[in-house]
Amino acid sequence: MAPSHHQPAEQRGALPPAGWYADPQDARFLRWWSGAGWTAYTYPLAAVAPVQPARRPRPPHKWIGRFGGWIIAGASVFIWLWLIGFSLLLSAIAPHAGEDGPVVLSPYLLVTGAATVAAVILYTMCYRLRPEDGLTASRLVIVAGVGGLAATLVAGPVNSLIDVASGGTAAHPSGVALVTAGVVEELLKITAAVLLALKLPVKNARIGLFVGGAVGLGFSVIENLGYLQEAFARGQENGSGFGLFLGTTIGRELTGPFLHPVFSALLGAAVFAAAHNGRFRLTLGVVLAYLGVAAAHGLFNGATWLAQTLPWNPALAGLALLGFELLFVVGSGLAWLLIARRIRRDTA
Repeated sequence: MAPSHHQPAEQRGALPPAGWYADPQDARFLRWWSGAGWTAYTYPLAAVAPVQPARRPRPPHKWIGRFGGWIIAGASVFIWLWLIGFSLLLSAIAPHAGEDGPVVLSPYLLVTGAATVAAVILYTMCYRLRPEDGLTASRLVIVAGVGGLAATLVAGPVNSLIDVASGGTAAHPSGVALVTAGVVEELLKITAAVLLALKLPVKNARIGLFVGGAVGLGFSVIENLGYLQEAFARGQENGSGFGLFLGTTIGRELTGPFLHPVFSALLGAAVFAAAHNGRFRLTLGVVLAYLGVAAAHGLFNGATWLAQTLPWNPALAGLALLGFELLFVVGSGLAWLLIARRIRRDTA
């Protein structure tokens, strides 16, 4: 509190220390208090810059918020209900007599069926990016699209050549082609991830999880689209229609987005963690990680092939295969979670 100009010192008690105080005679100025009395020195109050309280920075707006993944999934469900509902309504109003083809299918369902879960996961990944990662959401989306497309464009012909060489067909691929698909596809996905990340300023295990997972998501979307297109065409031919298409969609959505991205993310974490001074290196750890994910991928494909070719009850085979797929998805997801937590702890 500023000292009183008119009150005697003996009545004021302890005097305040010397300093600038509000001038009791003119509120527009500060006056120097010597510690014992007012002096003739003044200073304009307007020249003193007011101290602004520090404002808490507002977090940047992130698209449609933390629940954006659920919004995307809900929108996809709405599209399915909308298209299927109108198809059923039109077929009831004007049934197409004499046509064996299903009437409740729409080609637009191919896109949402192949990409919904992948879009949800990719949105969540983009939402988790931090400024210090040096990786923007737009670039991650580009990595997913370009990397996934490039890997599938090469993997498809290579897998087909191996299938033909081992005696398989389009409808009944050989076990050799299915098992070796892990070797081919994991190599192509990680190659695409590395090429698309050459200019990234940060290369560590955390960024490897993001970039590798994004390429895996793009790969799974295009691969799922092919499977759904085949199921759609087969349903049109034999009248199985919506049941076959829906079953294929559920199976691919349960496995594709949770296997390809997990394999690629784990391998990406190993490859990016081995980088030194911004350059990728081929180390023993990288080779072992590649062999591990390729073997896991081949094991999954091989088990699927055995379930479909062994002479046992079809219902029992389908049930066993479904159980194996669920266990495999959970196991790979837990492996990703453990490694992601370790990386988060190391980079905290």
